[in-house]
Amino acid sequence: MRYIIAGGGTGGHIIPALNIAEELSRHDPEAQFLFLGTERGLERKIVPERGYDITMIPAQPWRGKSSLKNLWHSTGEVVRIIKKFAPHCGIGTGGYVSAPLATGTAIKRVPLFWQEQNTYPGMATRLASLFARRVFLGFEEARQYLWRKKNALYTGNPVKFSAADISPEAARKKFGLDPDRFTLFVTGGSQGAAPINEVVLEMLRQFELPEKAQLMWQCGEKEYPALAEIVDRMELPVALMGFVRDMPAAYRASDLIICRAGALTLAEIAVAGVPAILIPYPFAAGDHQRKNARVFVQRGAAVMIDQNDLSPSLLYATIEELMGAPRRLAQMRKNMLSLAKPDAATVIAREILRCLGK
Repeated sequence: MRYIIAGGGTGGHIIPALNIAEELSRHDPEAQFLFLGTERGLERKIVPERGYDITMIPAQPWRGKSSLKNLWHSTGEVVRIIKKFAPHCGIGTGGYVSAPLATGTAIKRVPLFWQEQNTYPGMATRLASLFARRVFLGFEEARQYLWRKKNALYTGNPVKFSAADISPEAARKKFGLDPDRFTLFVTGGSQGAAPINEVVLEMLRQFELPEKAQLMWQCGEKEYPALAEIVDRMELPVALMGFVRDMPAAYRASDLIICRAGALTLAEIAVAGVPAILIPYPFAAGDHQRKNARVFVQRGAAVMIDQNDLSPSLLYATIEELMGAPRRLAQMRKNMLSLAKPDAATVIAREILRCLGK
């Protein structure tokens, strides 16, 4: 089997594409994959690192009328690639780089499958819904925005993640923390999030931490040196890290997480069952992070603070309120686990193979 795959620009589109490819490889070790990407996207580096071939196309972000011209030009390039590679199907995971795959496979009558991570699908996904045999949804709420809805299937997001097989106490020891303290985990993603880091630092300066609480803080490699100097002088129970390599253990150590509301982050914390304070990135396309967060808030798995409202006093008060309500936290954990779809990649791969008669 040969698969042509496009999804890029950001890790939120690339990682699901890679996870689907790896799951298809597990079913068919001889499968061949060709990724499409652009020079400006993260896929240029990430895809080869994972051992896959990638071909660059001239796709560009949507910007008014010029986008149609670029889509037409990029589609022509994809059609040429399809003629040469002769894929059995195309797989898209969103982002501007994937739109030409939708139109290119339609022209060449190659079966198309799609995966949408967020509650609010972007233009590429809405376009692809017209042609795709299946649109796999990370959130059921995305269905209403598709231009063609009948082939959509709610599967959850394909994250290669499983909860760490260690106790919370052992996980805390791994990070140099007290095994018996209530553990907060702050992360703005692998690169950190400056607005969250600033508020957390100011919260520590003004209020320190609630009694019997300790903090595990992934701040990003860029901000780590400056923050480490300051935090060391505070002499508080804080484990500051630029980058956490063992996220399953970090989630296992956590009683409460403070994080963004990216689709893949939410999929991971749902599998881990960690109650959350969500601070959506306010400049996400279509404000999709806020829409993602609302789903988890409505299901009772998280609380949300808009970045515009975020302050040291509000963050401290929210943490203290949740720490003082153990029954509520326990219910949030159950609700979080109810949202988990740990086998999403397997479900997607099997459905693709079933539709292809394999």
